[in-house]
Amino acid sequence: MPDLTQYTIHEMLSGLRAGDFSSMELTKAHLNRIEALEPDLNAFITLTPELALADASKADRALLAGDNNLPLLTGLPIAVKDVLCLKGVRCTCGSKILENFIPPFTATAVQRLLDAGAFSLGKTNTDEFAMGSSTEN
Repeated sequence: MPDLTQYTIHEMLSGLRAGDFSSMELTKAHLNRIEALEPDLNAFITLTPELALADASKADRALLAGDNNLPLLTGLPIAVKDVLCLKGVRCTCGSKILENFIPPFTATAVQRLLDAGAFSLGKTNTDEFAMGSSTEN
């Protein structure tokens, strides 16, 4: 199987709709890539693999049902910058002050992606409160 982490979003969505691969396969490929590179990159503050795999399974059931009216991004794993809230998932904004903050809501921008069928692999690194450009926190 080709390296699914190298596909464009368009190729991922086309492949999902065509049944060339499943959302579970796509998600596992991305999680494996993150696991391999994360020690060197420190790109993620919080990973949510269990949630992502559950969402991938749900997307696969919907895709297998053959509903042509599924949301556009159904089955697409994404990463959310850690300055945007995702209900129930730690949101630090790159700050020690918020290192244990669990938001009770999801940011509108993120909710729109979720409503379109995408789901989160986790929260990516950011400068404290997004005030900088080096992603040091």
